[in-house]
Amino acid sequence: MTGYVLAGGLSRRFGSDKALFPIDGEPLAVRTARILAAAGLAPVLLVARTSRPLGLIELLEPDGPRHPLWGVAFALSKGEDAFFSPCDLPELSVEQVRALHLSGSVALGQPLLGVLPVTRAADARAAALAGGSVRAFVAGLPVLDVGPVPNLNTPG
Repeated sequence: MTGYVLAGGLSRRFGSDKALFPIDGEPLAVRTARILAAAGLAPVLLVARTSRPLGLIELLEPDGPRHPLWGVAFALSKGEDAFFSPCDLPELSVEQVRALHLSGSVALGQPLLGVLPVTRAADARAAALAGGSVRAFVAGLPVLDVGPVPNLNTPG
């Protein structure tokens, strides 16, 4: 299964590109890709408008609304269920990814961390175009509590 590292946001609150921010000397996006690979997924960096020189396979979203579900819809349009992870989860573990992957679930408290079914591609596109809620989009999908998975919103 493909594991998409979501790195298409503007990082406005963060102040710089989160995907490139180093944690223990490793860019967040690379760290996330490494964790997905260790969990048995094929990592792909999902980016909007700008390629990043990180040595990862990339999928560039087509122009469209600036919405997290736009990239999800595009990735799911490839015709397969897929695993998604925001790039800004510095404490994400291989065990958490494996549990979500094996159960086919999204993480409690992190709606874009986990498996999203290809059958929801059109719903993701519609939600992105309408500016809809990510939480509303994942409502009804299996949810698994894998423990805390905090995201990084500021460099501090």
